[in-house]
Amino acid sequence: MDAKAKRRILFVDDESPVLNLLQVLMRKADSGWESLFVDGGAKALQMMAAQPFDVVVSDMRMPGMNGAEF
Repeated sequence: MDAKAKRRILFVDDESPVLNLLQVLMRKADSGWESLFVDGGAKALQMMAAQPFDVVVSDMRMPGMNGAEF
C-alpha cells in the first residue's frame, strides 16, 4: 500500500443518528482513515463489491440482514 494512501473503513448501521455520531467522531480522529457510512447490509455489500475496504464495522441488530448475516 502506498505510504500516502489512506486506509478505508466502512461503518454499517440502520440508524442514521448512530451513523451521524460515528461521522463526527471519525472527523475528529486520525486523518489516516477514509471513512464511509452506509445504512444497511445490502447497500454495504454493493459498496464492498465496487471497492475494497480495510475494515468493516457493522451493527449486529439490523432489520432485513443482521450483522452476522452481513
